[in-house]
Amino acid sequence: MIEIEIDGNMVKANAGEMLISVTDREGISVPRFCYHKKLSVAASCRMCLVDVQGAPKPQPACSTPVNEGMKVHTQNDRAKASQKAVMEFLLINHPLDCPICDQGGECELQDVAVEYGSDVSRFSEGKRVLPSSDIGPLIQTDMTRCIHCTRCVRFGSEIAGIMEMGATGRGEDLKIEPFLAQGITSELSGNMIDVCPVGALTSKPFRYELRSWQMGSVEGIARHDLVGSNLYVQTYKGAVKRLVSGDNDNVNETWISDRDRFSYEGLTHENRQLFPQIKVAGQWKKVDWDVALDFAIKGLKNNILNSRNAQKLGGLTSSTASTEELHLMQKLLRELGCENLDYRLNVKNLNKTIHLQSTIKLMQLERVDYALVVGSNLRLEQPMINHRLRKAHLSGATIDAINVKDFEINYPINNALTAPNEIANTLAGVLKTLFDKNKQTLPEYLSAIKPSTNAVNIANKLLDSKSPVLILGEHIVNNAQAGSIANLIAQIAKQANGETLNVSMTANVLGAQRTNFTPNGAGMNVNEMLAAEMRAFLLLDIYPEYDFHDLNAALKALSKEDVFVVSLNSFKNDLVAQYSDVILPMAAMYETSGTHININQQMQSFCAAVSASGAAKPAWKILKVLADLLDLPGFHFENSQQVLSELEHQSTPTHEYYTSINIDDQSSAIETIWMHSPYHTDVLLRHARSLTMSKIGQMHSASMNPATAKLLSISEGDAYLGVPVEISHTMADQCVFVNSNQATNTGGF
Repeated sequence: MIEIEIDGNMVKANAGEMLISVTDREGISVPRFCYHKKLSVAASCRMCLVDVQGAPKPQPACSTPVNEGMKVHTQNDRAKASQKAVMEFLLINHPLDCPICDQGGECELQDVAVEYGSDVSRFSEGKRVLPSSDIGPLIQTDMTRCIHCTRCVRFGSEIAGIMEMGATGRGEDLKIEPFLAQGITSELSGNMIDVCPVGALTSKPFRYELRSWQMGSVEGIARHDLVGSNLYVQTYKGAVKRLVSGDNDNVNETWISDRDRFSYEGLTHENRQLFPQIKVAGQWKKVDWDVALDFAIKGLKNNILNSRNAQKLGGLTSSTASTEELHLMQKLLRELGCENLDYRLNVKNLNKTIHLQSTIKLMQLERVDYALVVGSNLRLEQPMINHRLRKAHLSGATIDAINVKDFEINYPINNALTAPNEIANTLAGVLKTLFDKNKQTLPEYLSAIKPSTNAVNIANKLLDSKSPVLILGEHIVNNAQAGSIANLIAQIAKQANGETLNVSMTANVLGAQRTNFTPNGAGMNVNEMLAAEMRAFLLLDIYPEYDFHDLNAALKALSKEDVFVVSLNSFKNDLVAQYSDVILPMAAMYETSGTHININQQMQSFCAAVSASGAAKPAWKILKVLADLLDLPGFHFENSQQVLSELEHQSTPTHEYYTSINIDDQSSAIETIWMHSPYHTDVLLRHARSLTMSKIGQMHSASMNPATAKLLSISEGDAYLGVPVEISHTMADQCVFVNSNQATNTGGF
């Protein structure tokens, strides 16, 4: 630490840090446009000029390192004259758009001009005008307003990892524009809106909606993935109008993904389920809540409770449900004597499921020196986790992957194309090499393994690294050896003194695990329920063509005439209407309070930013009222915080997991890995118009290599399970990778 003097006051600073960091920490106002705390220093706008004693001319605070005894003046005549001169130059070509500019009220240029600008311009020549380019459905451009701060350019190259914007031309012909006609395609592109200090880049869905001062702002949590990014929900007259990022270095720093930022559009979609409905003589009828609840209770009593047949009642939920909703639903079912409950609707084999603890926090992830990614396209599936891993790469980390496809990643990665039925064998080779090099007794299941060159290389990198991490992704969930693969990764991490990160889960799966939303004892899992003779189901925000791995089996089980189905849904769905007997409208994201448990095992609570649309109610309230009407004890909750408090005072449930490793349990069949496109993973995203129009939202292909296509007698452009075929040499053998933005229109995949 050193001491410097700023405006006559002595302050402490770290040797070598930039002067603007010190002034910000001390609460000393220094104007700036190009500087951003998370981006590199450009020093291009010159707005932060300050008077440094001994310097021949004013110095930019953003690029001036402090040193012992430095004396700085930020408010004297020399500093102010320099700042006002810069302000005058910046306004020469800037249009007088403030009355119609969406940035009005939160524009940095506007704020600084009030203090440092003049009310009369000395510039009488014509202003430069630039045409606005279409860079996609998410970002609106008005480049005449651009002041060339290059924040968007630096964000693209340094944070998003894709330099899609850049400066072309020189002098007064200089302009910021995308390099490619396809526009901006990054999954983090919306952050350019936040970093732009003027109205050059604004939100296209929010264009001409409101002024910033007209909106209320509520802290919220993005619930689409494992990160739970912190954000602000901005509202006006009971409607969500915009989402902007919040600051939390432990979770999402100051960035959010595009799906977190623009998903709110789905809240006003015409397809919202707004009123309770009951099915009478095969016809749907809108009714009041009292009638719908009474109908649901009578149906459950007639089919289950009067005959004391609770073992034929099933409860299934979406993984996007809040922790409170999950807790109340499992409590309701268990109070009725039912142990048939599950959230793992997309898993084929529930006897050998993945169990892998995440032992590393998000902040620690960027400090690893080696990472092995198994079965994941992190960039699109977990963008904020991928951002942390990219930071690790920028700090020198080596990143390897064992994937079925060469995905487009925004940093160098050594991807070994591996068929699904060879992944376990490759990991076993890594583990055997580690055992040999650590001179430990070899387990019997590794005795016949012959490590490949790739497996040996991975093992050597693990041993040479000081802080390795192994990351398990969603593509392994339905692998025939999923349980063994997870257990191999755990053993490899143990032998290499490394950490593990399980991203095979998504949304609030950790909340489902915390609330014990899986069957105990003689209870049935989802696959067993769909195959059994059930009499009733309670379903929480389920959309079968997207949520079940076997659509046909689900529809067959739920559509039986003697099965009574109570569905809680936030959006209308034809298949839900087909099998349900009563539909209760529930609040969607941002319309309800609750808690999301993220990959750091943090319980992040959020409140309702707006009231639910129409007659919809928060799901936790619906479940509480159902329990009350069933005369069940222990449901005297007045708010979701009381529900969470009850859960926090209960011990964390323990389960028996599949712990074996069976390398020989291979499948010779061609495996289909079905992934919904990143902007179709939950019901709110599927109804967000701008996201579905983006390039990522339009992803819809079934990729396979020529050898697999030949085995399947398929050509380029044909349909595989209803999805257009793409034949590529970047695919492994014996598999098809589907990325679909449409519903599953087949049975099991």
